[in-house]
Amino acid sequence: MSDCHFAKTVRRAAIGCSLLFAVAAGHAVECGMAPAFKQPDGNAKTGFTPVWSDRDAKALFFIEALNVNTDGTRRSYSVDDFWGEEKALNNLCNAMSDACAGLDKEGLRLRRLLTQKAFAAGWPADLTAQTKISPAIIPFVAGKPCPPVDGFLVSATALHKPNVADACDIGNYADALVTPALVLPKNPGKNTLSEFAKRNAKVGDLAVALVPGSSAPVFAVVGDTGPAKELGEGSVALNGKLLGKNAPPANYQEVRGKGKYKGKAWTVPQAMVLIFPASRDSADPYMTPERIDAAAKQRFDDWGGLERLTACAADYGR
Repeated sequence: MSDCHFAKTVRRAAIGCSLLFAVAAGHAVECGMAPAFKQPDGNAKTGFTPVWSDRDAKALFFIEALNVNTDGTRRSYSVDDFWGEEKALNNLCNAMSDACAGLDKEGLRLRRLLTQKAFAAGWPADLTAQTKISPAIIPFVAGKPCPPVDGFLVSATALHKPNVADACDIGNYADALVTPALVLPKNPGKNTLSEFAKRNAKVGDLAVALVPGSSAPVFAVVGDTGPAKELGEGSVALNGKLLGKNAPPANYQEVRGKGKYKGKAWTVPQAMVLIFPASRDSADPYMTPERIDAAAKQRFDDWGGLERLTACAADYGR
């Protein structure tokens, strides 16, 4: 799940201007996309993010900041390292249904102690319920979170190997440290599709991301779903590539850019994101960088590549 909702201040006009350098003078390329819907986005300055589509909804485009998704890694959440101050890449509150929202300092301390007590006691039902740990993030078996692996809780992703027999086998999920992946909003209701899903953009679809000033697109897959009214989240692997990171983060403090890691956060301030609906492979999901790179690059080149993406960014910023 996202690293605690960083504020996003996307300045679309500035983005458009900063990208014009990539289009050679006299060699205009048309974007061929238009506004399709406004995605509710509690992290965006205006409360929503415009999403564009081409005529046949074969591609969707938006510009947004990317928070960090750590799910699926082998060191995402730890009961002992609750706040991610040592090796855990996330704060365990982010794996809880309420995200510890509204709790003061003492309330946060009590939530940590309660969770550690429940863990030490073998996750009895009454205490486990009080921790508010979400089975959608930390898979449960027999009413309890999966047993830890190397001291860390198992965290799941919506993208996984087909026909998963053991929900506790972390190898079934997309590892956020390895798989460049995006997060799309989940459906707002049981019988209500998200605007992305209405256009057949779902988990497993291929995607491309690019930061302003770069000519090196990063190929990705839609690897997870997040809050229905938020947009803009990438896996550790995706954000690391976009930011030019050469080593994984030490802990959640680095992910957030706190303390001695100030100025080194893994949040991407601005990224152009292109998604190819219905490009997923349900029988053999795209989960490795090698397969993702090959398949997404082909889609991107066929769509129009860097020149068209640059043209869309310029139009989007007007």
